[in-house]
Amino acid sequence: MKRVLSLALLCMAVQWGLASGLLPDYLYEEWRKSPFPQKGVTVSVNPSPLLWPSVRYWEKKDVTYNVYLSRDSVFSDESTMRSMGQRYCFFNPHRSLEPGVWYWKYEIVDNGKVRPQGVFSFVVEADAEGTVTPAFDAFVRNIPQVHPRVMNYGRNLDAIRHEAPSHPLYKRMIRAAEQAAVKPVYRGPVESDIPAEERRLNQIGGEETEIYRTLLEGYVLSGKPELLDALLERTDVLLQWPTYDLLGSKVLTSLALGYDMLYDKLDDKVKKRILAVINSQLKDGLKRWPGYTEARQVENHFWQMEITGNFTAALATLGHLKSAEEMLRYTYELFIARFPNLSTQDGGWAEGEGYYSVNQSAIVDMALLLKKIGKIDIFKSGWYRNLPDYFIYFSPVASPVSGFGDMHDRVATGSLKGRSEMLVISCEENNPKAVYRLFSSLKPADSFYGGKCPADYWKKPLAKVEPWYQIVDNVRLTAKDAVEPDTVAQDKVFVGVGAAAMHTDVLHPAENTAVFFRSSPFGAKGHMHANQNSFNISRKGERLFYPTGYYTSFADPHSLTSYRHTRAHNTILVNGCGQAFGHEGYGWIKRHLHGRLLSYVCGDASRAYRPVTDGQFKDLLEKNGIAQDSASGFGDSGLKKYERHLVFVRPDIVVVYDVLQAENPSVWTMLLHTVEKSSLADSLALQLNTERSVARADVFGSVPLRAELTDKFFSPAVDFKKKYKNGTPLQYHASFSNAAKVRNMRFLTVIRMSDKGSDLCPLVCTGKGKWTVGNVSIEAQLDAGKPVMLKVECGTSRLDVGERETRLEENGMKHSCSDLIPEGNYVY
Repeated sequence: MKRVLSLALLCMAVQWGLASGLLPDYLYEEWRKSPFPQKGVTVSVNPSPLLWPSVRYWEKKDVTYNVYLSRDSVFSDESTMRSMGQRYCFFNPHRSLEPGVWYWKYEIVDNGKVRPQGVFSFVVEADAEGTVTPAFDAFVRNIPQVHPRVMNYGRNLDAIRHEAPSHPLYKRMIRAAEQAAVKPVYRGPVESDIPAEERRLNQIGGEETEIYRTLLEGYVLSGKPELLDALLERTDVLLQWPTYDLLGSKVLTSLALGYDMLYDKLDDKVKKRILAVINSQLKDGLKRWPGYTEARQVENHFWQMEITGNFTAALATLGHLKSAEEMLRYTYELFIARFPNLSTQDGGWAEGEGYYSVNQSAIVDMALLLKKIGKIDIFKSGWYRNLPDYFIYFSPVASPVSGFGDMHDRVATGSLKGRSEMLVISCEENNPKAVYRLFSSLKPADSFYGGKCPADYWKKPLAKVEPWYQIVDNVRLTAKDAVEPDTVAQDKVFVGVGAAAMHTDVLHPAENTAVFFRSSPFGAKGHMHANQNSFNISRKGERLFYPTGYYTSFADPHSLTSYRHTRAHNTILVNGCGQAFGHEGYGWIKRHLHGRLLSYVCGDASRAYRPVTDGQFKDLLEKNGIAQDSASGFGDSGLKKYERHLVFVRPDIVVVYDVLQAENPSVWTMLLHTVEKSSLADSLALQLNTERSVARADVFGSVPLRAELTDKFFSPAVDFKKKYKNGTPLQYHASFSNAAKVRNMRFLTVIRMSDKGSDLCPLVCTGKGKWTVGNVSIEAQLDAGKPVMLKVECGTSRLDVGERETRLEENGMKHSCSDLIPEGNYVY
């Protein structure tokens, strides 16, 4: 079975880099420099979009582009596809491409002068899959010309109203609307320069748009005049609020839906006011985004909400505003060309689970509109098909999320993530795994650990999961529809985003131990952290060894040096330096093997430890007075090689083997963190006792080590935005460093876990580089001058890690893996 590493199977530049003994500076370009696809690359989706650099960004010029795609390298064939005079720098073929070699080129039209670019080539394999979408004109023909057409997903409103009263959620929604109608209308500001006040006002603004949506849903279903009166009053207020950025996108969406759903109830004066506000926003977006935004890899706010808000507004006002058709075309084509942003079709999310929900409007709302109105079966794409697995493995129910990326510390349990997505995928694709994940996540967390679970546990929380979608589509799922899968693999690796999860019993949190690992081609951009080759461990619903720090803001001293910085994660510091922020601070998953007793993953972060060159983060460091030097934890570490080999011996042993090399003799620091109080046991071990578990990590090195433990952050956690009700309690940070500097270094860390009140199985040294833990034997080559070697045996299972290959033998079956080629969107 072909393993897809990203949207391109081979990255030619990386191949060249490996052959020359070098690795590229990045696998993903912040601003696209390289046209994609090119140099005969084999694309992994069909049809593949064509993408090229932004002249607007690189040359500060407004230009247009002509694009050509053909089987003929001279483009003489009549079947050549063309797009002439377009403003944006991407092209969607909107048809399945025949297997074989394809050629494309584009032209930059600058004040009448044409600059040819290309010819580029790529290969389409016969088994490449993808979602074929209609051309924009065909998409527009699918859109009803009458109102309403958006919130009702193009369905007849009379049919919805006929079915709705018998739906279990109907009375609840009408009652919620009646309660919203008597709430006072907020008429104050929604913007402030004071951080805590800004956050408070944004929350108020979000609540007001949610009230508006509740009223709109209730009125559409019931027709009660008092709800209409409340809507008109609030519409007048919303018309005075901003329509840009995150809150503004909610305002824009509210106005658009109000215009569409109340079209026959609004007087001409109100309609004109709404159209004027929407038109102003669409025109502003059309000035700023096309030919520019699509060429940037990370544009968080745009992809989180702005693309959906403007798409929805354009959809609602199509036929009424000239700007609507142009914005609809841009957002429609861009979604098809670049979604999923910060992922690949094999699944996962590079920014982690903490911040995932902010993207829900694009992932759920826009996708539903594309399917329901545009007749595009977007949920059949590889990314959506793999989404249930992402939540099952990386946001396990009643357990901590994987712990990578901003806001992970504020997610109480993985049960809170992915409910909307699982409901929609359950219904749209009849996906049984999504149904099971949905209803599992609705159970009270305590019920997994012996607490009582009411028979109707799902009713109240399910009522909060996309209730309008449930009404409009007449969804009537119950817990009886959820069937636990017969067999579930205990490992899942998303190579494209560089995330691995290894469990003992992923569906049953009370018995589960989870080991998460990250080494990502996307690096540390956006809401990602500088944590390549880091791991986190949870057990029976508790965080054991997890990253520390608080999401005080995107970029303040604590955030930059004690939360998203490498020193906050279970990985390595080199001469006091951490990894670079930006795409440049990348890693990748190099090997992976999965067995019943033993699972293994290897990450390579050899290019991650460099000075910060990303423009955004350089500015943020400077504004916060943080120098790029070893004292602050930034700069050139001199690292040449960092491979981390991690073995999970089920159920409660983790072995971590680090292979390190630098240009000069260096100080190497192995980091371990706990959110609960831990202590140094003996000389080189970290001991942790929690409510349910006892754990100990013993650290060995190729040279003598010294250990330190502190409860202090490098920069204090100042909650200046007032996010944390319980403050920012102390957390614990252990470091194990070599006493004398060396160029080559090895660490071996053996982690043992057990239930609280029981004794840990002893770790016994049986010879140089040899240990046993019960029936588990471990052998590691800690002489840094000798070849890499790690052996782990458990009964009849055996794992052998070597320089270039890893072999696993279990139950008479033999498996092996060699180094994978790192790959990225450098290209995409």
